[in-house]
Amino acid sequence: MSVLVPIIGMEVHVQLKTKSKMFSSAPTSTDAAPPNTTINEVDLAHPGTLPVPNSEAIRMAVMIGKALGCTIRPVSKFDRKHYFYPDLPKGYQISQYDEPIAEHGHLDLFFPLEDNIRDAARIGIERAHLEEDTAKSFHTASGETLIDFNRAGTPLVEIVTQPDFKSALEAKIFCQELQLILRTLGVSDADMEKAHMRCEANVSVQLAGSFEIVDGRVLPLGGAILNHKVEVKNINSFKAVERAIDFEIARQTALIEAGEAWGQQTRGWNEDTGETVLQRIKETAADYRYFPEPDIPPFEPMVIAGDVRIPELPIPKRLRFREEYGFSYADAALLTNDRATANFTEAVMSELVDWVAHEDGTSADTDTIREDKKVQLAKLAGNWITNKLFGELSANSKHLSDLAVSAENFAELITLLYTDKITATNAQQILSRMVASETDIDPTHIMEEEGLGKVSDEGMIAEIVERIIADHPVQVAEYKAGKEAVLQFLLGMCMRASEGKVDPGVVMSVLKDNLN
Repeated sequence: MSVLVPIIGMEVHVQLKTKSKMFSSAPTSTDAAPPNTTINEVDLAHPGTLPVPNSEAIRMAVMIGKALGCTIRPVSKFDRKHYFYPDLPKGYQISQYDEPIAEHGHLDLFFPLEDNIRDAARIGIERAHLEEDTAKSFHTASGETLIDFNRAGTPLVEIVTQPDFKSALEAKIFCQELQLILRTLGVSDADMEKAHMRCEANVSVQLAGSFEIVDGRVLPLGGAILNHKVEVKNINSFKAVERAIDFEIARQTALIEAGEAWGQQTRGWNEDTGETVLQRIKETAADYRYFPEPDIPPFEPMVIAGDVRIPELPIPKRLRFREEYGFSYADAALLTNDRATANFTEAVMSELVDWVAHEDGTSADTDTIREDKKVQLAKLAGNWITNKLFGELSANSKHLSDLAVSAENFAELITLLYTDKITATNAQQILSRMVASETDIDPTHIMEEEGLGKVSDEGMIAEIVERIIADHPVQVAEYKAGKEAVLQFLLGMCMRASEGKVDPGVVMSVLKDNLN
């Protein structure tokens, strides 16, 4: 039986966060701007106007290239890419063809299999180049087409991968990682729903053994005739990236099995039907009639960009959080998804080691605690940041930037839990107070003022247990008849009666002693 293999590559267009457009002084448009208000003569291709490259856009393109491990060309240039659509006023787009700013990079994707095992895929980056965006077309119910030129001339970086993806899932993860990198660099908001980041997939299905991939090019073997690739556009979410590629693989597979062929084409993803639909027959590079842009001389990207510094990127930071602090891969991914959360977490972990060294009653120094107890501390802190803290922020309609709670006081709260001075129930109450407050509150003060510290008095606990057993004879009888689940109900009643102050482990032990 013949084995069919998908070949997948991605092209991602990224809208840069510059104040002005790629080749004009007009401001970059916002979604709220009325149509055709953030434009000037250059954007509309009025006769006699000349393009002037945006140096900030060039600097951002260099940053993206460096973050993706690319080589930055010493000299680059712009080219004219010719095609004729109503949303392209000049009749050509200023882009880059054979001398892009950045080329020959890669992005390593990591896939956690178990807590201590990772699988990896290296995705080659063929190029990252600058170009201008087109205008936006609107089709009315009466059949008219209206053009809004606000978007025309907006700076874009197009990132082209090599066909290295083995599955639609890898392509989705790549796009998610790329979004995090762009946000970390501060070069784009990269919101797919706002078209700040547009992902397009190139997909073909081939017979195994009929091709080889050399320097990113798919070449036939033994005189084989390869199937044409299909470019899939209109993908507006990460979920859609995976769905669109999977559908296209299945569609091409069905055509091959039916003995049908297809031409090189562009198809659009229809989110409502879950299908790709034909848009047009795909042009080739020759159809675009590229030639160097005569109004813009070649330029030296690194001279224009100056001293470009790349911050710690998401994947290295995620791996460092695992190694340095002991977080699980899942927690490390959540805690490094944005800079504010990562910075808060690092500050908490630094304070937490000092607090535990001070409070746990041992003579261990901070270095010993950091190594010997880091997994337990990371598990506890990771859970309380990703679940409890984020939950309280959501309940209070707040963001982390609105939080008055300092990393020191949050670490103190975690320490009270770790050293068994409060129960999880009462820690949640204290956290609620802290998050709701407009000022930074010491959790120990809240615990002492409201009497929320853990009670270990066995006499008090025995009294509560005896009262609960007496008040619930039906449940007690069910437990004695073999219904073990009732024990959790009785434990909950005891915890409620104590207002969450007693140690649930001690309560459970006393309960069992009294029931048996």
